[in-house]
Amino acid sequence: MQRILEVFDGALYWLVIVLTAILALMGFTTVIFRYVLQSSLFWGDEFLRYLSVWLVFLGAALATRHRALITVDIFTQPLSHRLREYLAAAVAAVSTVFLIVLALLSLELVRRSVGTVSASMAVPMQYMYLVFPIGLGLMAINMLRTVVGHVAAARRGAPAEAEPKVPDRLVHPE
Repeated sequence: MQRILEVFDGALYWLVIVLTAILALMGFTTVIFRYVLQSSLFWGDEFLRYLSVWLVFLGAALATRHRALITVDIFTQPLSHRLREYLAAAVAAVSTVFLIVLALLSLELVRRSVGTVSASMAVPMQYMYLVFPIGLGLMAINMLRTVVGHVAAARRGAPAEAEPKVPDRLVHPE
């Protein structure tokens, strides 16, 4: 199971890297076309817009995995370690349920968009709107993993690791 989760994490990480590289390259290309060649790509801005939305949701899933989202812990600091971990697990569990509900509700948006196409690229909009259930689902999976981590930390009496055990590719070793 651990190997499957490592492959899942690595695939998400590399997908975000590749999409970011495509975004940067396409952004540069549209600027060159518009200001150097005096001829804009009619579909470039729309492509960048939809790619940015995909990157936001996939990046949020990656940030959820690395516990890099903003948290407020001022109220839990005075609590004992065990209670603090169980409370963090409860908050993460509620967040997981919320993300699953949002992912399921967003499937209705995908269903309603069948038959419509984007303005300049003529791509079916259901593919563009799939970002919501996919991104929210990935966030829910990673949040559930956080729940498991907090419960395990509370049971063993040691603080949960700030970062996952897999090599953290988001931090530069110095």
